[in-house]
Amino acid sequence: MTIIAIDFGTSNTVVCTVDPVTQTPRTLRFNAISRGFETPGGQVFVVPTLVYVQKDNSLVFGEKVRSQRLGFSQPERFFQAFKRDLAADFQPPPRQIDGNSYSAESVAKLFIQEIWQQLAQEKLQPTQVIFTVPVGAFERYLDWFRDIAQNLGVPEVQIVDESTAAALGYAVKRPGSVILVVDFGGGTLDLSLVRTVAAKGGQKVLKAEVIAKSDAYVGGVDIDVWIVDNYLRQINSSREEVKEIGWQNLLEVAERLKIQLSTAPEAKESWFDDENFIAHDLNLNREELEEILENQQLLEQLRQALDEVVAVAYTKGVGKTDIELVALVGGSCLIPAVQQLIISYFGKSRVKLGRPFEAIAHGALMLPDLVEVEDYLQHGYAIRLWEPQMKTYSYFPLFEKGSKYPCQRDELLTLQVALDGQREIRLDIGEVADISQAEVTFDSQGRMTSSQLEHQSQYRSLESHHEQVCVAHLDPPGHTGIDRVEVFFEVNRGRVLLATVKDLVTGRVLVEKGAIAKLQ
Repeated sequence: MTIIAIDFGTSNTVVCTVDPVTQTPRTLRFNAISRGFETPGGQVFVVPTLVYVQKDNSLVFGEKVRSQRLGFSQPERFFQAFKRDLAADFQPPPRQIDGNSYSAESVAKLFIQEIWQQLAQEKLQPTQVIFTVPVGAFERYLDWFRDIAQNLGVPEVQIVDESTAAALGYAVKRPGSVILVVDFGGGTLDLSLVRTVAAKGGQKVLKAEVIAKSDAYVGGVDIDVWIVDNYLRQINSSREEVKEIGWQNLLEVAERLKIQLSTAPEAKESWFDDENFIAHDLNLNREELEEILENQQLLEQLRQALDEVVAVAYTKGVGKTDIELVALVGGSCLIPAVQQLIISYFGKSRVKLGRPFEAIAHGALMLPDLVEVEDYLQHGYAIRLWEPQMKTYSYFPLFEKGSKYPCQRDELLTLQVALDGQREIRLDIGEVADISQAEVTFDSQGRMTSSQLEHQSQYRSLESHHEQVCVAHLDPPGHTGIDRVEVFFEVNRGRVLLATVKDLVTGRVLVEKGAIAKLQ
């Protein structure tokens, strides 16, 4: 049995397996596409989440794209941060390159397929794959991974929240502990508070309970943009003036400055303006970076996320002092201002910077050792209804945020047709969530920009094209005024919303535990 865990990240992707000799997690290194990082715990290997389309339509992935700086020659052929685009409700328009169309979804699929080919070259044939996803991931995003696994012929697939996976990695070795993971990566900020329950004698973990979690769609890629925007304001310039190649250069410089400031109080880099043939020096210190993060409300968002987790935990009988370990993972946790804020919140003795790049994937490999992970819904499920008189939407709740799953809806939903002769009953079913994210906009070429954090409520249909889901095909056709179908809703252990539909006229069960997003 070969288990592979894939932490598909906005900036970097980590792939690992269980070493057959030591039975411990082992991060895989793919010579063609991996990059080494030096960390306090030693060198780790990641695959930069980058894709470049060459003129002959062949593709370049990972470290080859970064080291050869392919994105700077023809930026329109360069794809980055497509994981976050894939998870977004409104994706940028597909790019047309040499007569072929490339969307965030298709590029992400090509990237995962390349990972799969690299596994084959390593003579690894996975029997089980564990994908990690952001805490706030919507079901459509999870369905995409399930479909990918099916297309790749994976016999078994599991999906787990990224920060929860990291928490399991720490907690499984400490049965009975309460551990908080703050996962701050390239695209998202995720927090999970997990408690493990040991079997009698403390030999094996029987259950892991997710007590509280919080999330925001903001990460290292936003910070890089903010640093560049701040610099351009200082020199009275703009993205339009430096052009796309200059912008990509500056983003790379900003990332290097950010990394330097994790170990030094000041950082300096140079860049060359190819459009105007002028060399520039960029200087940034920790105080200036902290001011940028405060002005963009990122540190306030982190405080709010910590407050939310502590507040939810308190309602479940877990106090702030009960948290034994606060583990920081993700590259953005290397930022001193982020570390200092968390240390001031919990105290230095409890905060540890563990394995910032590997903790999630390594933790995901602990799932097979657990009999059960008890989790709850970060988003609610609801039916969206149009109110023509008010010219607005209303929502009929199916499951509330915070419901533990697996769960069932106590009441059956009885539906009638709206028109005589109607042959289908369709519903607009989706997830309702409170979202904190950097406002994302796209220009005419599909390039992403981001600005200050915004807080908003969102409804996201389970159907990817925002269409209503057909829950029942009626034969014979329906008649108004007559109860036609009963629908029983439940959420399974994989966090999939299922429906069982019974035709009240014929007595037939039309759908038995069907996944809502796939009922079409």
